[in-house]
Amino acid sequence: MKRPNRGHRTSPVRSQLCAPRNRDWAMSEVPLVSCICLTYNRPPAHEWLVEEALKSFLVQDYPRKELIILSDCPGQFLSFQSPDVLVVNVNRRFHSLGEKLNAAVGLARGDFIALWDDDDISLPWRIPLSIQAIGDADYYNPSQYWFIDSEGLHIDHAMGLAHHCSILSRRAFDFVGGYPHSSGAQDLEMDRRLREHPDVQIATREPLDPAHWYYIYRWGVSAVHLSGRLPHDEWYEQIGEFPIRPGTYHLNPWWREDYVAKVRSAPGARSDPGPPTRVSSATPREGISQWPA
Repeated sequence: MKRPNRGHRTSPVRSQLCAPRNRDWAMSEVPLVSCICLTYNRPPAHEWLVEEALKSFLVQDYPRKELIILSDCPGQFLSFQSPDVLVVNVNRRFHSLGEKLNAAVGLARGDFIALWDDDDISLPWRIPLSIQAIGDADYYNPSQYWFIDSEGLHIDHAMGLAHHCSILSRRAFDFVGGYPHSSGAQDLEMDRRLREHPDVQIATREPLDPAHWYYIYRWGVSAVHLSGRLPHDEWYEQIGEFPIRPGTYHLNPWWREDYVAKVRSAPGARSDPGPPTRVSSATPREGISQWPA
């Protein structure tokens, strides 16, 4: 699909997904969720990936959220103006992805942390469903997601750990000392730390109906996917040696297609799924509406 002109901000997909939903939120009971988006050397060829991740954040049906975009690409300056979005440009690359994650979390103000990969799609019900699911626990990971590759959208693929789909409390992050200083395996190690720590409560769950899956994991949209080559730490260093196109890049949030419609029309997903099963063993948070409704 052709990328829309930056001056045209009323495409059918954009207008439909930004429509207000008028949910009755009890603001005093709604925790702030900080979404962490790490990026490196995407512009100009793959700037659209970051813009789609930004769009995914803006369409979240949740009132108290912030997005931290951290770029450590020397010579590149990303910008976007919004009270809920903080773009931080560092002119020196971090030694590891884990250290970069810890730095971004250090800038976050939220009670909860959600990883926001710069090359995947989060559907509008991700944050509200995650907050409902985690309840009073510290870590929730459904390990369920849509998968897109060159053959299209899949529902019957093998599921991985999918730490990038999870949400965790700030106190749990502090309990385990943050992410290890590694690149590629930092998610596996963080998951282990969270599950083994005696003071971290894990939200138990039932499997979500596919209609409630809120994450689209994409494969093949970039030649520098960290999971695409072993060993990961060496690949991370090699990515840092690729040519850089310096400049200032103003992010324009947009989706290449209507991903909500895409998953709703996928085989195995009901178009009107009703509210999700309450999946947390902890007490659900008052004031949080179930999604979808």
